[in-house]
Amino acid sequence: MILQSLRVRNFKASVDSKTVKLGPLSAFIGNNGAGKSSLIEALQTYQSIVLDGLDLAMQRWLGIEHIRHKGQEVKERLGKLVNPISFQLAIGESARKARRIELSVSNDAAANRMFISAERISSADGSWIDREQIGAIATFGTGRSILTGAMGEYIEQAMHVREWQFLTMSPERMGLPTPQQRTGGGVRLAHDGSNVADFLLDLRLQDPNAYDGIVEVMSYVLPYAKDIQPTLSSSEIERKAWLQLTEGNFKVPGWLLSTGTLRMLALLALLRHPNPPPLIVVEEIENGLDPRSVHLMVEEIRNAVLAGKSQVIVTTHSPYLLDLLTLEHLVVVERDAKGHPHFFRPADQANLQRWSEKFAPGKLYTMGNLTGLTS
Repeated sequence: MILQSLRVRNFKASVDSKTVKLGPLSAFIGNNGAGKSSLIEALQTYQSIVLDGLDLAMQRWLGIEHIRHKGQEVKERLGKLVNPISFQLAIGESARKARRIELSVSNDAAANRMFISAERISSADGSWIDREQIGAIATFGTGRSILTGAMGEYIEQAMHVREWQFLTMSPERMGLPTPQQRTGGGVRLAHDGSNVADFLLDLRLQDPNAYDGIVEVMSYVLPYAKDIQPTLSSSEIERKAWLQLTEGNFKVPGWLLSTGTLRMLALLALLRHPNPPPLIVVEEIENGLDPRSVHLMVEEIRNAVLAGKSQVIVTTHSPYLLDLLTLEHLVVVERDAKGHPHFFRPADQANLQRWSEKFAPGKLYTMGNLTGLTS
């Protein structure tokens, strides 16, 4: 089961993304400010609504009024509010069999109240449920999704959304000791990667072979290192997990490791985890990685995707990384004449398919040939 497509309206830069089709591996490319992040952040916001409710989801943006597209303010028409922020997703084994999930959020004209204004889940056989049909307002309130407490036939889609993993990765925090999670249920990697040491400790407990494989790959990335291990502090006051690299006859603590080392370690831990997230989303995945490590990371992603373990979405500005992919993996984002983000797949255009027979995707990108807009 993967996220087959999504469509976002009135969220940040995007008035209407139209339907953006996704594959097991999708790489979003485009100039700074084109609108790549708007789509990624819309997905993350939708997940947050499902997990935590509308109020907490909007705290990141300091209020719903700040993330609504500025050209689409709240208006009332025939007694109803229009221009909601809306999310439409298709999740399933194939586009034809996928369940369609639609959720809209809005606020009153003064932005004093916000609420989920509509929500509907449709199946391929034509059956559906919505908030009014199941009395969701009485059960969950105006700010909770029906997937928040979904059971029965919709539990699979609900769990899929809840387990999505978004990674921004903040190396300056990833190397520092963090409190160990001592309850059960498995450790979830933080968005900024700050608990990577604790995540690795839990992974090693679940699957020692998978952990040994990660150490083996890291020995290729860092040939001078003898070992890299998560460890626990011996403080009597607080138990903390941190990373330690062995080089020669001395040990290097995690907060002295390079940006690339920490990012690579976190990505490997996710991809090789015995129970990886169904969707992994990483912005600017190449940051901090040398070309050899980029090549290795693409191979790791390809292996995970081909094995059906995870779906992966990345954003990148790296022509070298693009050369390791095919047109089928790419989603290009550009601004149209009105300044709105436009999303398209180069593989859908016959002329670009012909160009790809002579030039790799990275070369086409730097040549300025990967465009879906007519002049």
